[in-house]
Amino acid sequence: MSKILVMYSNGQPSPGHVERLEKVQQDVSVVVADSEEMAIRHAADTDIILGHRYLRQTLPYVQHLKWVQSTAAGPHHLLSSDLRRVNPILSRCTAFSDAIAWHAFTLALSVVRRIPEAVKAQQQGVWAHSHFNMLPFPKTAMVFGVGRIGRELAMILRRNGLSVLGVTRKYSPEASAACDELFCDYNSWFEQLHRADLCFITLPLTKYTSRFFDETILRALPKHAVLVNMGRGGVVDTEALVRLLQEGHLGGAALDVVDPVPSSSSDPVWTAPRLLITPKVAVFHPEHQKKLEAFIENQVTRYFNGETLLDLITINDLAEGN
Repeated sequence: MSKILVMYSNGQPSPGHVERLEKVQQDVSVVVADSEEMAIRHAADTDIILGHRYLRQTLPYVQHLKWVQSTAAGPHHLLSSDLRRVNPILSRCTAFSDAIAWHAFTLALSVVRRIPEAVKAQQQGVWAHSHFNMLPFPKTAMVFGVGRIGRELAMILRRNGLSVLGVTRKYSPEASAACDELFCDYNSWFEQLHRADLCFITLPLTKYTSRFFDETILRALPKHAVLVNMGRGGVVDTEALVRLLQEGHLGGAALDVVDPVPSSSSDPVWTAPRLLITPKVAVFHPEHQKKLEAFIENQVTRYFNGETLLDLITINDLAEGN
């Protein structure tokens, strides 16, 4: 008998999803944990954990855990001493890479075409017969992080006529194929920042990337450049970004993630000029739950068939931010 503990962070699994998981193989028991107490109660004899809502709380109690399938594309926040001790198979979820990539591209074009200014004029009931100081059409984009999301984004950008400069810590054939040029060391990519009309971030938050986009890097971008962060809020020095926008240095910025999250309506981030914010919604769309469940059902099928799981990661990957 294999026991699967389901604890998704966003939304309860559908009855059909649970039923399909139970039918993947004989002698499979599926438990949906709707509370921390329930997750801990079932942890001891669990073989597989799907989701990570109560992962930190359950790890001290697991005895037979073999595999954790996270529902996050970048599960680096899950690293803990208990995870190192248990050392299960780890896999992440890239089912929404296309949605995130399209969201990033949409944000960038919205800033370039000054759509937020047009919306503001509409809300004020003003026929603003001006061009809102629109930016030139972008020709070159830099993509920091060339994992699944970065590669999806690179494909969209190249299909729309942009040259893509990829930046990654470790070379891979997939990353190289996705980009026109790929840079793996600091000096090489830093010297290319002046070429970027658009700068996209899809990096995880690690000891290497915390506040990585500081004032030095932001100032090295062209004055007309647009910065778009789809990774983790802590990768960007928000205060420095706001300051540069106020100075008029950048053409604009768009953030789906912000660190710290503004705690009041008076936070300067809300009034920063040419800054477009969406509240961490890039991953969501009407078929979110359907795509998540299909991805995980495929993973579970692969696991029981002895096939290689998709999007495998290791403890070292989590620590190093790969």
